[in-house]
Amino acid sequence: MGQWVLISAGEASGDLHGANLVRAFKKQNPHLAFFGIGGAQLKSEGVDILADVTPLASIGPFEGISTYRRLVRVFFQLLRETKKRKPSAAVLIDYPEFNMRLAPRLKRLGIPVFYYIVPQVWAWRSHRVATLANFTNMALCVLPFEEAWLRRHGVNAHFVGHPLLDAVPNPETLNAAKSEFAPEDRPLVALLPGSRRHEVKRLLPLMLESAERLLRRVPTSFCVSRAVSVPKRFFAPSPYPITDRTYRLLAAADCAVVTSGTATLEAALLLCPSVVVYRVSTPTFLLLHWLLHIRTYALCNIAAGEPVAEELIQYRATPNRIAKAVHHLLDERLRRDKIEALKRLKQRLGGAGVANRVASLILNYLGG
Repeated sequence: MGQWVLISAGEASGDLHGANLVRAFKKQNPHLAFFGIGGAQLKSEGVDILADVTPLASIGPFEGISTYRRLVRVFFQLLRETKKRKPSAAVLIDYPEFNMRLAPRLKRLGIPVFYYIVPQVWAWRSHRVATLANFTNMALCVLPFEEAWLRRHGVNAHFVGHPLLDAVPNPETLNAAKSEFAPEDRPLVALLPGSRRHEVKRLLPLMLESAERLLRRVPTSFCVSRAVSVPKRFFAPSPYPITDRTYRLLAAADCAVVTSGTATLEAALLLCPSVVVYRVSTPTFLLLHWLLHIRTYALCNIAAGEPVAEELIQYRATPNRIAKAVHHLLDERLRRDKIEALKRLKQRLGGAGVANRVASLILNYLGG
């Protein structure tokens, strides 16, 4: 295998999982060097980052219009650099709107393409499975049912386990206490408004209003989680403490209000019962509602195969409904039942060492 490996990660979660993967690659082959797109965590692992597009991440075609030109420039910049460096492999991590367009270009350049955290083609836009079948050498799946589904459609797919198992510690080892975030004599509710700027702008006010409604029902403490990808100024409206120690907060909290996405699985792995919320623009919601083959949106529920978290999406995501759902979760018996369901989900997701398994599969494929 040659020196260069291309890494393409365009969101905060992909940056995290990509950094773990690069570390695993280096352990198995210290002669590799990496370049591509990503964020601060990939850069800290020595990856030559051509552009950091993680602040531009968005959900839906209408929300992404303002960033489109910048992403097009980055796309062609990455292709030009790829032709110069001639990498021996390309690892595309999630970020489907960018990476699914990149995969055919790379394959035509003769570069083996490995897709890690594949697009949810089983949920919507299933025609894209042809791109995975024709333009990737291997698809590395993180949800247990994906391998069989993709293999039926001609994709060389392998279930490797969910990478959050490498990133999220066991809640017992964190030994987190409520006193770090709020007085211990009240229930503690974590508020996670998302890792994208537009999510925080849209969902943080909703969560704060929900907190006020809940306070009318029961004395409660709140703490807001801030993703490092979102500047502090976006959290100025919050009257509650703000922390970037998200895992410790979730481990200490009685329950959480979580933005739909990867964070729902993080809360699940930390055995924190949650209410999942999301809102997008009305045109985006109508388009997604028409395109989606499923009516379960929360990743934790999809992975579990059962409703481990209540979902309040779009018009159902109102302050009153959120406050009522959280109030229910503060009931000790219901909370215990939810924690048992989260333990079952954790077992379904596989075991730790995901990054090492992915690195081994890719290196063995190339070596063979």
